[in-house]
Amino acid sequence: MAEPLDDIDRKILGALVDDARITNKQLAELVGIAPSTALMRTRALSERGIITGYEAKVNLNAVGRSVQALISVRLRAHDRDQIDAFTSRVPHLPGVLSTFHTSGAIDYLLHIAVGSTDELRNWLLDNLTTDPVVGHTETTLVFEEIPGRGPLPE
Repeated sequence: MAEPLDDIDRKILGALVDDARITNKQLAELVGIAPSTALMRTRALSERGIITGYEAKVNLNAVGRSVQALISVRLRAHDRDQIDAFTSRVPHLPGVLSTFHTSGAIDYLLHIAVGSTDELRNWLLDNLTTDPVVGHTETTLVFEEIPGRGPLPE
């Protein structure tokens, strides 16, 4: 059983979700604890696997990837070889932001970012429609991403 989070842990997580580049001193002041305690608590959250990393948020428009799409993928067959072939290849394709293995009518949902609708068409043709493992795709353009705050404990 995992050790429960207390109010200080929750405050630290909330502050880091808001700004992962906050200094330890700023974090301590915001949470109302000593800097040494903030550092110890943050390390403990990492060691417990609650904080799994820090990442940069990239402005996709600024790097020439202004077209985002969600692509639903249904595989032809559901055997281990086809699933393994798909999951070992697709997340590493250029432009793939996330790959979700899902239940229901679709098997995978891909979130990709490319430079234009022409690039999107070519990406689909080069990477999915010609793949013998893929049975069906459906593409939905993303007009706007409205991020949430994340799964913070209450």
